[in-house]
Amino acid sequence: MLGVSALAIDNGLDIIVVLAGTRLSLWRQTYERLLQQLDSGEENAQKVNRRLLCPAPAIALSEQTHSLKTTYRLSSAQVRRRLRHGMPLIIVAMKQTDHLHALAASLRDNVFKEVKELGRTAHMLVLDDEADDGSILDAIVESSQDPIYGNLKQIPRAIANLWNPPQGSPENLFSTYIAYTATPQANLLQEDHNPLAPRDFLISLRTPLDVGHPVDTTDPGNLKAPRSSTYPEAAGLRSCYTGGEVFYRRAEAAKLCVPTTNTVQQDLADAVRAFLVAGAIRLHRSGKLGPASALTKLFDTKEEALAKTASPHSMLFHPSAAIQHHFQGAEDLLIWAGIQDRTMARGMLDAGDARLPHALVKQLLADPAPWAQWLQKYRASAKVIEEEFDLLPPAKFPDWQTIESLLIEEVIPGTRIAVVNSDPNADDRPAYEPSYDADTGKWRAARDLCTIFASGNVMARGLTLEGMTTALFQRSSANPLADTQMQMQRWFGYRGSYIELCRVFASSDQLSLFRDYHDVDEAVRNSITECMMSDAPKPTVLQGLNFAATGKIASVGTLPISPGARPFITVINDSGQQDPNAKIVADLFGRPSSDLTVAKVLRGRILDVPLELTEAAELLDRLTFTDYRPGNEGFHADIWRGIEARANAVDTLANAPFYRPPVRNCKGDQPRRACPYAIAAYLRLWSASLTRSITGLFVTGQPGDRWSYADLTRKSAEQPRFWIGIRYGEGADVSKGPLAQLPFNIRATTKRVAGGELKTTWGASDPNAGPSQYRGDVYFDYYHRNATVPSSNDTGWRPSGSDGQILFYVNQHPDDQHPTVAVGVCLPAGGPEQFSATRAGSTI
Repeated sequence: MLGVSALAIDNGLDIIVVLAGTRLSLWRQTYERLLQQLDSGEENAQKVNRRLLCPAPAIALSEQTHSLKTTYRLSSAQVRRRLRHGMPLIIVAMKQTDHLHALAASLRDNVFKEVKELGRTAHMLVLDDEADDGSILDAIVESSQDPIYGNLKQIPRAIANLWNPPQGSPENLFSTYIAYTATPQANLLQEDHNPLAPRDFLISLRTPLDVGHPVDTTDPGNLKAPRSSTYPEAAGLRSCYTGGEVFYRRAEAAKLCVPTTNTVQQDLADAVRAFLVAGAIRLHRSGKLGPASALTKLFDTKEEALAKTASPHSMLFHPSAAIQHHFQGAEDLLIWAGIQDRTMARGMLDAGDARLPHALVKQLLADPAPWAQWLQKYRASAKVIEEEFDLLPPAKFPDWQTIESLLIEEVIPGTRIAVVNSDPNADDRPAYEPSYDADTGKWRAARDLCTIFASGNVMARGLTLEGMTTALFQRSSANPLADTQMQMQRWFGYRGSYIELCRVFASSDQLSLFRDYHDVDEAVRNSITECMMSDAPKPTVLQGLNFAATGKIASVGTLPISPGARPFITVINDSGQQDPNAKIVADLFGRPSSDLTVAKVLRGRILDVPLELTEAAELLDRLTFTDYRPGNEGFHADIWRGIEARANAVDTLANAPFYRPPVRNCKGDQPRRACPYAIAAYLRLWSASLTRSITGLFVTGQPGDRWSYADLTRKSAEQPRFWIGIRYGEGADVSKGPLAQLPFNIRATTKRVAGGELKTTWGASDPNAGPSQYRGDVYFDYYHRNATVPSSNDTGWRPSGSDGQILFYVNQHPDDQHPTVAVGVCLPAGGPEQFSATRAGSTI
């Protein structure tokens, strides 16, 4: 975001507005980063004259309270001077309605009038950080209240009013709005009536890893160059972004993720020991002052304080969303460490300098084994990571005696416990910068060189924990939301230089959800990448069967891509004219086939050789219906194109497109859930998925399993074939049309039809049938294959690894002029599944 700001300023942009989060802590964090990275240097006259920064540092970083009018005051004379000399206005605003209204008033009163007098075009860039927080407009959002900041729900309109107020804006002012978020689900799902809904472009920012398409250094902005979610970093893992791909997949064998037990106190103790031992290892590697020594040391300059002290070392303790639980969790930690009672622990926290007591040192000396085991675990992790990422030289570890000494002398006494949330008694945010001591004229080391932060939702909104190695995530949710819980994963970041020391403690179920979120997130990123390079449709927002994409949008539904276990096509052609599908079936049964007799009753006819996945797809695509002709435009066609784009991004498809509806140049009829062309597309997807690991897919029958983790060799060996049958009925023999020309007689079924729709689907069904009896039409092919009919189950899926079937019914009542063809399909479990999030009103 700051890089875009710098490029904009280089290209003569006049006004930059950075919307820096809905919390005071985030606003100040972004402001400080902007000062360091975009507006660096001493605040002298030369710097003041080259830009206009609002609010001034003395106001934005002050602990005193200033009115919002003062905070966002812009002097007309200063604005006029900067604009006329091509110097930028840089504004950092908190994303809260009162702040936005105050800024909008200042822009109208003191900036817009100067823009009108410029005699040239002026450009304003609005950058929205954490754009899925507060900037979403939705029915739920409109009616809700934030417990701290009140009515956040006018934020989208208040943002748009910065450049398009009701009073109007100068005709020569052109504005661009760019939203940034790591979790775009709500942004993509919101309706277009939100003025901030994405309209013009979507861009997925790449992160450095050891794989991916390299950046075209001669033309880094070339969107036609091959892209991927990561690009190879020449410096290796030490300079790589370590996100879900590292924590949940590539380094899984390194056991960076630790399932918690049912004992809260035991988990807390294990996580804190892991954190402290990791801190001792990092301190030894740095060779610098530890956190205990740094507490009493004074430095001549800020630079000296930074150079001589070890880098920050942090842990996140996330007990729940409730603020009172954060304080209680921090108290529990101090009591475990040896503080006598809860009252004393709370007093230490309220004083703002709660340090681990000497009693913890006594615990260590009395029983070092649970501490020392972490050295062995970290060494084992380092070996796995070095092999996976081809790292040299290997990570260095001191012996246990050295670690124990550092724990006793530096790490334990230098570790602070802090609560960071919206409670007035909690810390505002971490402090990683040295502080100036006015009494001595010297500098002190940063307060949070080694800190355990007990926190909740405020950490889910971009607040950075420098040097974070350990997370204890005890939170659970009855209704998990992907975007919210993705934001809580603060252990992601540039941690490659010490990734072997990182640990995430969470329940097995929560860790499984985290893996699912990563897989779906990667799929969405790939979809956006395909949009950037081709004419792929707008990305589909994905979720899981056991988690929703977002809670910020009202009435989000779930649309699976699989057609289900036993889809039956209920649309049927008019018996008043010859059914073209009858010829398709007749041609098909020109192949060798056999009668099927069960319990001494002739049940129908079946082909002797089954069809492969793609052959079955081609058969279904050949079916035509007068009253059902869907097209290749619209919501559902886009979903199929989107998943095809993701599959093609992994490896070029030889059998595209997946979805081949009869109408190729418009929307056509409203798609049905049981659609022969969608079933055909699904079978092609299944075939394609056997040769590539596509993210965002789960497994039918086992919706908690991720396709990208599946053994594709095994999947390929277990892929289904489809047996093709004709089920006979109780009607007369078919005597007209191509089906009458076959060398066997077909007895018609007499299923009820009304308005071009079948009112009955699958035929005979007897769940209590014995081994020698006929269980039902959904098992028609089992009897031909002499296979054991599976026991009844609630899902209807055939067992994974078994075959499927396509069963035709030739339907004709006595007064029907021609026979018509109906068809049902049975699918085994084990195929690919995708759960698309749908907005209210999207139907099928």
